[in-house]
Amino acid sequence: MATTIAIKGSKGGSSSSRTPTEQPDDLQSVAKAKILVALGEGEFAGQLTAKDIYLDGTALENADGSQNFSGVTWEFRAGTQAQKYIQGIPGTENEINVGTEVSSTTAWTRTFTNTQLSAVRLRLKWPSLFKQENDGDLVGYSVNYAIDLQTDGGTWQTVLNTSVTGKTTSGYERSHRIDLPQAGSTWTIRLRKITSDANSAKIGDTMMLQSFTEVIDAKLRYPNTALLYIEFDSSQFNGSIPQISCEPRGRVIRVPDTYDPETRTYSGTWAGTFKWAWTDNPAWIFYDLVVSDRFGLGDRLTTANIDKWTLYQVAQYCDQMVPDGKGGSGTEPRYTCNVYIQERNDAYTVLRDFAAIFRGMTYWGDDQIVALADMPRDVDFTYTHANVIDGRFTYSSSTTKNRYTNALVSWSDPDNAYSDAMEPVFEQALVARYGFNQLEITAIGCTRQSEANRKGRWGILTNNKDRVVTFNVGEDGNIPQPGYVIAVADRNLSGRDLGGRISAVNGRVLTLDRAPDASAADRMIVNLPSGVSQSRTIQSITGNKVTVTTAYSETPVAEAVWVIESDELYAQQYRVITVTDNNDGTFTIVGANHDPDKFDRIDTGAIIDQRPVSVIPPGNQAPPANIVISSFSVVQQNISVETMRVSWDQAQNAIAYEAQWRRNDGNWVNVPRGSTTSFDVPGIYAGRYLVRVRAINAAEISSGWGYSEEKTLTGKVGNPPKPVGFIASENVVFGIELNWGFPANTDDTLKTEIQYSLSGTEDDAMLLADVPYPQRKYQQMGLKAGQIFWYRAQLVDRSGNESGYTEWVRGQASIDVSDITDVILEEIKDSDTFKDLIENTVDSNEKIAGMADDIKQANDELEQQALAIKENADGLAQAEVKIDEISVSMDGMTGGVKNSAIAIIQNGLAQVATRKRLSATVAGNSAQLDRIDEVIVYEKEATARSLLSLQTDVNGNKASINSLNQTFSDYQQATATQINGITATVNGHTSAITTNAQAIANINGDLKAMYNIKVGVSSNGQYYAAGMGIGVENTPSGMQSQVIFLADRFAVTHQAGATVTLPFVIQNGQTIIRDTVIGNGTISNLKIGSYIQSTTWDGTGNIGWHINKSGYATFNNVTIRGTVYATNGSFTGEINATSGKFKGTVEATSFIGDVANGYVFADTEMTAGNTDTKRSFRYTDSTTGSLDKQVLVMCMIDSYRPATAGTARVTVTIAGASKQFVVQLSNQGVSAYSSTDCSAIIFSARTSARVVDCSIVARSEGGGISIKSPAMLIM
Repeated sequence: MATTIAIKGSKGGSSSSRTPTEQPDDLQSVAKAKILVALGEGEFAGQLTAKDIYLDGTALENADGSQNFSGVTWEFRAGTQAQKYIQGIPGTENEINVGTEVSSTTAWTRTFTNTQLSAVRLRLKWPSLFKQENDGDLVGYSVNYAIDLQTDGGTWQTVLNTSVTGKTTSGYERSHRIDLPQAGSTWTIRLRKITSDANSAKIGDTMMLQSFTEVIDAKLRYPNTALLYIEFDSSQFNGSIPQISCEPRGRVIRVPDTYDPETRTYSGTWAGTFKWAWTDNPAWIFYDLVVSDRFGLGDRLTTANIDKWTLYQVAQYCDQMVPDGKGGSGTEPRYTCNVYIQERNDAYTVLRDFAAIFRGMTYWGDDQIVALADMPRDVDFTYTHANVIDGRFTYSSSTTKNRYTNALVSWSDPDNAYSDAMEPVFEQALVARYGFNQLEITAIGCTRQSEANRKGRWGILTNNKDRVVTFNVGEDGNIPQPGYVIAVADRNLSGRDLGGRISAVNGRVLTLDRAPDASAADRMIVNLPSGVSQSRTIQSITGNKVTVTTAYSETPVAEAVWVIESDELYAQQYRVITVTDNNDGTFTIVGANHDPDKFDRIDTGAIIDQRPVSVIPPGNQAPPANIVISSFSVVQQNISVETMRVSWDQAQNAIAYEAQWRRNDGNWVNVPRGSTTSFDVPGIYAGRYLVRVRAINAAEISSGWGYSEEKTLTGKVGNPPKPVGFIASENVVFGIELNWGFPANTDDTLKTEIQYSLSGTEDDAMLLADVPYPQRKYQQMGLKAGQIFWYRAQLVDRSGNESGYTEWVRGQASIDVSDITDVILEEIKDSDTFKDLIENTVDSNEKIAGMADDIKQANDELEQQALAIKENADGLAQAEVKIDEISVSMDGMTGGVKNSAIAIIQNGLAQVATRKRLSATVAGNSAQLDRIDEVIVYEKEATARSLLSLQTDVNGNKASINSLNQTFSDYQQATATQINGITATVNGHTSAITTNAQAIANINGDLKAMYNIKVGVSSNGQYYAAGMGIGVENTPSGMQSQVIFLADRFAVTHQAGATVTLPFVIQNGQTIIRDTVIGNGTISNLKIGSYIQSTTWDGTGNIGWHINKSGYATFNNVTIRGTVYATNGSFTGEINATSGKFKGTVEATSFIGDVANGYVFADTEMTAGNTDTKRSFRYTDSTTGSLDKQVLVMCMIDSYRPATAGTARVTVTIAGASKQFVVQLSNQGVSAYSSTDCSAIIFSARTSARVVDCSIVARSEGGGISIKSPAMLIM
């Protein structure tokens, strides 16, 4: 039977299942970055630690020793010649694949026998690394491992013990470099897995050796280059390379062996020798740049080519301690240099930039580079008016653009990774004076804010002392060198004579060239014989003798320069910029203003009063204040004269005033400079007056203008009257004369002001002259012939009131050829050039021959004089004579040569002459050649001359050439002359040629140069001549150059092939030109032989114009101002006229306006009833053609006592055209032209008939009828 089983239990709580999680992979293969940085030229001082190496600005190690980056390795080499190489960079690598698993029970081992190896790199891989927790989560896992090294079979050394921690399911690789030590034969490397193998599917810990690489380093030492090697995982920088920076101590350089760079102290006396040490003193860094041969100038210069002694002083100045600007008593060196040079540049530029660190300048002098700093320095030498050429000092300065009031200095901030920082510097007093004017400075090598501040303040204060002095001196210009400080005592600037020369010296007592303006306790500066200046305190002064308290280090000598300074007045100080040798025994010195007190202001901020260098009032002169205008009246000759009075307050420091006033909006009128504070202007005109005044101090510095308030004063009404009868001439040769008169009541006229213009308008009006009253004529000379100007004039009275200008008048220089040529001829006749040219050539040559004979005779006498001196030998004169003479003769023929040389010295005279004479005669015929060369020198004059004379004579036919050259100089003038005379004479007929060249100059500025060529023929008492004169000489009207020709005919010929033409000739006083182009001409009279026409004339008359000799003229357009007279004429266009009158007949097609011909004819008799009355008339047109015209016929119809009322009929006919009118008559007859029975008849018709017949016919039905006033009008 079935058994029933009861199942019992209790109900549990409800639950939900958990989903396992997987940790993301956090192991990634990491690349190693290995970087070798060349820091610079070694040797570096180094002292580099991990705290001084930065990756992207973060130090490797903190101050407490904690690391900011893991796995970073680095090495440093200082840059010595024998430094060790850095392993791993660069090298040769050989990678060998392995692909084996390394377990905890089985290590991998490999022996290497290549002793050239430097290292072995193992590349490890974990295909996966994870652990699965019991709850299903997949997380990371850690595996420890180690690498051991055995050298030459020795003991194992663990070189790496590390681990890998994290999770990866896709594989993870890393590598390790094992540097190999020195070995005899082998190295063995063992890779061990320390963590036990899990051997579980829940743990992935398989470790593989993928490969190993044999590395042979290149072992490059890079001698003399400081190196930094750094290696790190790129994973720490997101796969990028960070910026690497470091702060090592830089180069070890040469410093004096007495110098301690750490304490910045100097001990003992420096002998000029150096040691090697690190320093940031910019002076010794500058020295190292010059003498280093690897990167400086050492391959071109030696240590002897740099002034190390001056640098020693500069270096000490750089090391001096100054306040650090942080408050308290903290100090720091004045200047340091922390700079990294990264590029090559010109040596001059680099040295200049480094010298700027210590406020220095460099120059080359005495085969040395000299570096000087702007630092305190005693006065090296002193200059006054006594030792300066002409006692002249010239000053200059820059504009206010260079007066900087604030500076912005760029410096490197070490607290911000040496990024550029800006330091602003202000001088509040200068900002208040000049406004905001910024100086920008880059402080090279500056890493301190306080130093940047000092550099900026130095720039501001130095540029605001920008006065530059220039002067010339003698040999003592060799003493000051660039950078030296000199004292300048200039009385023109100081206002007091501070210096002179010493007359005598007796110990501490100096006798001066005059009594000095000084007192005891003042200081006397003296230039000593060694070339330095030295100052001593004055103990006492007696007249021109000064006693000093302490003797000078060396005894001054007579003529030495002295200068006296006091607390009230100092000598100026300048720093020498340049010294220029003028190659004439003089030197030009240029110096820039030097402020010896600025250094304390810069370093400590001390407030020091400016040294007074002048007692002359300051340059900022205030203008006068309270300028007041008033007026008063005085009676002169029973006439009330209004006077303006101006007064103002005294301005401080002013010694004189300049004032100007004006009325209404007129020009400013100057008042003479004076020292009073008021002036009067009598005889004023009514109007608005304004005055301005400025003050002038003892330094001739003017203030700005001070202005009064405008004030209206009463006085004469209007303006002075204008000149009367102002005219300009047209008949003055090369000038225009102006004449005018003065109207009544102009006795107070000061001047006549004349303006001239080319156009006669305001546009180009220029002042010509101010002609003083009462002169009423003025000539403007030196004009071209025919020059036209327009003139106007006004009167200006003594008060400055102006009349206003006259109308423009036209003036013209004369164009009268006769007058012009007469004036020119008279000027030519007065010139030496013409006087010589016009002289008879034959007569001129006779004078030249006479001069030649005189010279020959003087030479003969000189020869005799020399022989006499030589024979007497009295010691008062010396002479040497050498004569060589040969002669031959035979049968009446002779020939001879004589050479002589003479030298004489006597009574302040030195005279030397040589002569060569050749002569020959045959049968009365002769030929001679005579040459004399001579120099004559007295104490005050010198002469040199040569003569060449050639003469022949055959039977009375003579020919001669005389050439004379002479120069003469004395203290007043210098002349040079060259004259040639050529003459030929036969039977009394003579031909002659003369050339005369002269150049003359004298100390009065009179100059003359002349060159004449002339020829002449004298025959039968008649003389014919031609010549040319070229000359420049002073004339009463100024320097005049001219070329003058003398000839009956002057011609210019032209040859083209065999054809000769004459384009230009002057014959019988007429100028004949074949073809010419004239730009501008003035012609008094002109005769045209054929025609004259414009260049645009084309023969049709459509353009241009043409006039021929028959009187025929054609103009395309013509404007005539004046009267036209013509016999006949034809106009095809329009005629426009203002008015006119025709005496004959005018024929026209039509008239526009009120032009018409009208005719009135006789009345008809009164007829009886029913009877016709008629009036006929004819018009004949005077034209030759048939012109269209309008004809109007009109009349009045009168009736007389008709018996009964009735009608009248009137018929009017014009050239065949008729019209009938009917007139109603009343029954009462009245008299003619009554209002009831008199009727008007008008009829008009147009016709072109030349002869027009017209008629009026009237008939009355009763009573009489008459035609009254018949008329015809032709239009």
